Amino acid sequence: MRILIVDDEKLARVRLRELIDKIGGHSVVGEAINGSDAIEKTMNLSPQVLLMDIRMPVMDGLEAAMHLMSMEYPPGVIFATAYNEHALEAFEVNAVDYLLKPIRRERLSAALKKARK
Repeated sequence: MRILIVDDEKLARVRLRELIDKIGGHSVVGEAINGSDAIEKTMNLSPQVLLMDIRMPVMDGLEAAMHLMSMEYPPGVIFATAYNEHALEAFEVNAVDYLLKPIRRERLSAALKKARK
């Protein structure tokens, strides 16, 4: 699967990339640092899934997910965040899954399998 990683923290993006590499069978097509950047890169890179944080500057992940829902073929969104209080809102914007940091490889693998369906 083609994945776009969206997080304002570089270390979080590196960690997700490492986990994806260990899981195998997926390709990270790019990284974005906020929701606005994610929308632009989604248009250019056509990822199938976004691994996206919620709290980010400029545009948060929930707002970005709302914009992505309006696409003809929107990518799946898996939220990867340290905040559990946004789970209900995440599923209202059609999140595939909601992962709490620190993310375990097994949990990420299960979320990616769910997104593939």
